[in-house]
Amino acid sequence: MRKIFLLLLLFLLVSCADELITVLDEYNAPYDIKAIPGDGKVSISFISGILASDFAGFNLYVGTVNSFKQPDDAILGANNVLPTVEYKTHTRSNMTIEIPHTFQNGTRYFVTVTAYGTNDLVTDRYFETAISKIVQVVPRPEGTGSGTEIKVNNGTKVGKVGSISQQNIINPESGWSIQYFGYQTNFTDITIITNLNAFDSSAPYIVGGLYVFKNGNQLAKVWIKDSANNYQWSYNNNLALWNGL
Repeated sequence: MRKIFLLLLLFLLVSCADELITVLDEYNAPYDIKAIPGDGKVSISFISGILASDFAGFNLYVGTVNSFKQPDDAILGANNVLPTVEYKTHTRSNMTIEIPHTFQNGTRYFVTVTAYGTNDLVTDRYFETAISKIVQVVPRPEGTGSGTEIKVNNGTKVGKVGSISQQNIINPESGWSIQYFGYQTNFTDITIITNLNAFDSSAPYIVGGLYVFKNGNQLAKVWIKDSANNYQWSYNNNLALWNGL
């Protein structure tokens, strides 16, 4: 009888240990993390592939310094508890979440995301993936416009659609220069300026084209949405805070 009891106890211990290892191994950190700035807001995009049965959702982190303490610095979710965002889908998912936080335009922020779950088998009764990547982002004014005159940020004129020898072009306004970044299908696609000397006095006019105008430290990003010259714009008055997008 004693042997049977000991064998049963050993079986339970081994089973619990296997379950604990399985749960922890199934947590995969979110990856391909990107920050999308907006007007007084920031969204975070990433890819998730959590398989753990006790997965509860995602913790979001925001700060003005490039450092976070887990999970103390995470934004609290519903009822002031973690995770920040409840989510229990266990398949590979492309996620875009607007971060529930008050953002100021022109301020540099650091943001990241982790996967989070509750688990009574671990000491702290929760499990959270390590922070794999912290990204910086600067929210800024943005808006839309239409017509041949391209205006941003309270009506500032940065360029005009024109024609030379029947070839459509965009001419920047006096003091501004322009750089063409090719055809895009989404305004939030990443635009990273790698060559500040590549700004010019004109650029080809392309429906779907993405452009950045520069005047001193001012930068304006413009996306031509359609043939009626409806466009979307964003504006940044500090070149040092331009981080793409």
